[in-house]
Amino acid sequence: MKQKTFGNGKWVLTIAACVVFTPVFCFAQDLGSTTGLFKSPSASKSKKSTTAKTKPKAATTSTKKSVTKSAKSSKTPTKTAPKQARNKLAMETVVKQPTVVEPEPQKNVIITVGAKTEELVESAITDGNAGRDERDYPRADAAYRRALSLNPNDSRGLYGLGNIYADQQRWEESEGSYRGAIRVDPANSGPYIALSYVLSQPIIGGDLSNRYAEAEQMARKAIEIDAENPFAYDQLGVALELRGIISEETQQAYLKAIAIEPEFALAYAHLGRLYRRLGKINESSESYRRAIQFSTDVPTMILVADVMQSQQRYLESEQLLRRALAEDPKNPTALNLLGRALTTRNSFDEAERVLTKSVQVSPNGVVAYTLLSTLHQRRGRLDEAERVLGTAFKIVSNNERKRLAREFESLGDAFSKINKPADAARLYRQAMALDSGRTILTEKIAAGSKQ
Repeated sequence: MKQKTFGNGKWVLTIAACVVFTPVFCFAQDLGSTTGLFKSPSASKSKKSTTAKTKPKAATTSTKKSVTKSAKSSKTPTKTAPKQARNKLAMETVVKQPTVVEPEPQKNVIITVGAKTEELVESAITDGNAGRDERDYPRADAAYRRALSLNPNDSRGLYGLGNIYADQQRWEESEGSYRGAIRVDPANSGPYIALSYVLSQPIIGGDLSNRYAEAEQMARKAIEIDAENPFAYDQLGVALELRGIISEETQQAYLKAIAIEPEFALAYAHLGRLYRRLGKINESSESYRRAIQFSTDVPTMILVADVMQSQQRYLESEQLLRRALAEDPKNPTALNLLGRALTTRNSFDEAERVLTKSVQVSPNGVVAYTLLSTLHQRRGRLDEAERVLGTAFKIVSNNERKRLAREFESLGDAFSKINKPADAARLYRQAMALDSGRTILTEKIAAGSKQ
């Protein structure tokens, strides 16, 4: 692991070779593509006394204003510092990990942490970070939970859990963890940025307008806490775009991020997308050029590639993703994005290898299964597509149910087109089990029964 200091040295960032996938921001599919887009919590033994108030240890590594929406300690995409992006198939044996339970806020409570307990907490955080680096998510999950059980008022355990869930695009669990970290440590800007990022992800059937509005509020809160945090301004711009606010304020948010960190590749990519939406083609091209130029680390490559895909610039995204995977071959976000790009341009054999590897790395991440199912559908392998969705059904979280329902419905439509109404009805019923309020499914089943 190495460290670099950016700008005036205010941010000392751990460079990880690893984002959040649907953490780079895509308007067509998702406004982000995450997966490991945030720095792992610091794991350095406290020199303070063994008695502490509920205030947790800082989740950052060096300074109080260290950019926490960043890279993980060694190999995870990250919303790292500006120059660093902030930037399955064990299909037969998928085990769903438990949902994070946020701790009840404990204000003005004194907790005595003995020296031995303190040592065990530090060991658990270190183990969690190592597990994340190695893409051993069950190990990381267990370690961060162990730290929480030892000291529930140490926000690092919650922040670490939020990171590994974001790595795998398990948005609901990630959101709960980051909210818990904010409760425990409300003066830390990092969890606010991370939560804003998660709230920016599209959830089918959810109240997206309210989620995007809260994403904006969280970004503004982070700026209030740390007015020189470039990630906070970049995320503010993203939230404003998601709300349909294509204005001078949105542009200035990205420009402010770049002013703070002149080589902030992700902000250039977002600015390029904004300029394109405003019809400023030359300015857009120049911003994209700089985004690629400054994409020198894995997290940045991944996040910028995701923005490229949101603009259908798949070939450029593919080049960045291949560079990222050369350094971090097991990065789930990079694998998902590359699989999507390859599927889009009909490179099905390689896409299947890439997405299968993603499932193996992150067997509890639903996104890779849906991408793999789409691939099988395009190849006419409908039975295999159904098998993949069946595995996803076992691990789907509440806020992914409607999206997965659409996948089952799409597959049902494919069966219907080849005159297999019984198979189509079976898929429609699966979709209804996930989204009972979608009345068109009942109509489709009835129509099929008349054939």
